[in-house]
Amino acid sequence: MSRRQFLQRSAALGISTTAALSFLAACGGGSPVGGPTSGGKPAGADGPVKLTFFVYVGANQGVVPREVMAEYTKANPNVTMELFEGTNAETYPKMVAAKKTTPDQPLINFGYFNADVTAKGDVDDMWESLDPANVPTLGNVYDSFKRKDNKGIAWGMVGVGLMYNTDNVKTPPSSWMDFWDPRFKGRLALSRGGHYLSGLVTTIRAQGGKESDAAATDKAFKLMSDQAKSGQIRLFYLSNDQVKQPMIRGEVWLSGWFNSSVDIWANQEKGPFGYAAPKEGQVAFTIYHHVVKGSTPAQKYHAERVINMLNDKKWLSRYCNLTHSIPTAKDIDLEPDLANQEAFKTRNIEGAMQLDWPTIAAKNADWNDRFNKEVVAFVQQ
Repeated sequence: MSRRQFLQRSAALGISTTAALSFLAACGGGSPVGGPTSGGKPAGADGPVKLTFFVYVGANQGVVPREVMAEYTKANPNVTMELFEGTNAETYPKMVAAKKTTPDQPLINFGYFNADVTAKGDVDDMWESLDPANVPTLGNVYDSFKRKDNKGIAWGMVGVGLMYNTDNVKTPPSSWMDFWDPRFKGRLALSRGGHYLSGLVTTIRAQGGKESDAAATDKAFKLMSDQAKSGQIRLFYLSNDQVKQPMIRGEVWLSGWFNSSVDIWANQEKGPFGYAAPKEGQVAFTIYHHVVKGSTPAQKYHAERVINMLNDKKWLSRYCNLTHSIPTAKDIDLEPDLANQEAFKTRNIEGAMQLDWPTIAAKNADWNDRFNKEVVAFVQQ
C-alpha cells in the first residue's frame, strides 16, 4: 500500500486519523525506554502489569503502535499490552459502560481519542492527568492545544478549511465569511452532517461570537437564512461524493472540508481541488492520547511512559510523514511536500480554531431543527 493510500483512513470525518508515535530512547543516551523516571515508580510498577491500548483500526494505523509496544515490552518485560482496535464511536460507549459496572477495571487503559470523544470524556470524568515527569513531551505541544491539568496530550489534528474549485476560482478564498461572498452565489455547498461544516459555527466565530452565545447564534442563523433565500447555496451534502462530484463537474466552487481529503483528491487523483486555511483559522479536529481513570498507579505509570514514546520527535515525524497527519507539537520534521501545504504551516497549526465541542454536542438537536427550518427549507436542490 502506498503512503497516499494510507490517507483514506478518515477522509470523510477525520475522526480516525492515524496517531503519530515516538521513541524517547532515541533522544536520550542513558534513559530507559519510555523516558525518565524522575517521578518515581509507584508500588507494583516492577511487578506484572497488563495494559489495554486502544488504537484505530485499518489503513496501517496499528503498525507503529505494535512497533512501540515491542520496544517497550522488550525493555520492560514485566509489562504486557493488548491492542484494542476499533473506532472511538464504537468503543467509547463501551468504556462508559465499563466505568459504571467496574470502575476500577477500565475496558481501555490508554490510547487514541478524538476531539469529540475527548469532550465527552471530560463530562464523564474519564481522563487522568498526565505526570510531566513521565511525559516530558507535554512541553513540546503548541500552547493552543494544551489541555487543562494535563488531562491528555494532543499529538495531531485534521484541519477543516476552505475547499475550492481551482478551475473556476483563480483567487483562493481566505475567510469563512467567503461562504457569503457574491462571487460564490449559487456555487456553495454546505454539510448537513455537522455544524462545524454547515457554515453555522464558522460564521458564529467569524462574526466574533462563540458557540455558547445565543445572540451570536441568532445573528449567524439570520445571515444564513437570508443567503439561502437569495440563492447563495447550491446544495447540501452528507457524504464525500456528494460534495466531491459536484465540485469536479464545476457545479460547486466552494465548501468546507478536510485537508486530508483535499490532498488525496488534488495530488493523488489530480482533481480540481484547492485547500485554503481561513484567516480566522482552520478548524482543529484534534486527536489526543489519554490515560483512562480507574487504571492502577502502576498501569498509569507505564501507560504514561508509552505515551511519551508516542510523542517523541523521531516517531511523531515519521508517522506524520507516512499518514499526512498534522502534528500539534513543535519542531517536527515534515517532508517538503507536506510542509509546503497550507494546512501544515506553523501559523495555521498554532492559529487553528479550537471549537467548543461540548456546547456543539449539547445544542446539536436544536441547531439541526433551526437549520432545516431557517436554511435548508429555502434552497431548491
